[in-house]
Amino acid sequence: MHTPYNPIHSVKWLEKYLKTNYYKKKYDRFMWWRSFTPKSPPLGKNHSLRDKIANGDFDIGPFVYEIELVEHKLNERYIRLFDDPGRLRAEEQMDKARHKRLQEDRDKDEARKLQDLRKAFMNEFRITGEQYDKEVVKYTGPDLLNFYFRMEDKYNQGSVRLRPVPKFR
Repeated sequence: MHTPYNPIHSVKWLEKYLKTNYYKKKYDRFMWWRSFTPKSPPLGKNHSLRDKIANGDFDIGPFVYEIELVEHKLNERYIRLFDDPGRLRAEEQMDKARHKRLQEDRDKDEARKLQDLRKAFMNEFRITGEQYDKEVVKYTGPDLLNFYFRMEDKYNQGSVRLRPVPKFR
């Protein structure tokens, strides 16, 4: 039987990954569609770009994995209630609304993170947006931290190091 959604990961893998990398949120009536939150909170403006990357501030959020869990639920319900389309439609409304809101949150979160990352690289290495875009397109390495080191090697002369300023009493 052909199911409407094709999630990449299995339910078992998704639950294990979310349990190890994210906290389970308590129910929030204002954001009822979200179930997980990152374990480490994002670092503030006083921290360096390298520290933010190492902390995972620019990593993929839990939305992608939560969407896959919802797709698994929808597929199971589709298989179970295939012969009764009226009941299927009634029971899947909440999960479809959750799916839609998670997709919207994912899109907003990724756009914000990419914009913040671009600004941070431009400020850290004092490069233009065109230089950053060219470097990102050329880069074929494994992760963001290696990209940071590559940029540091290439543009080190303009690098700004944020150090804590001593407080005077």
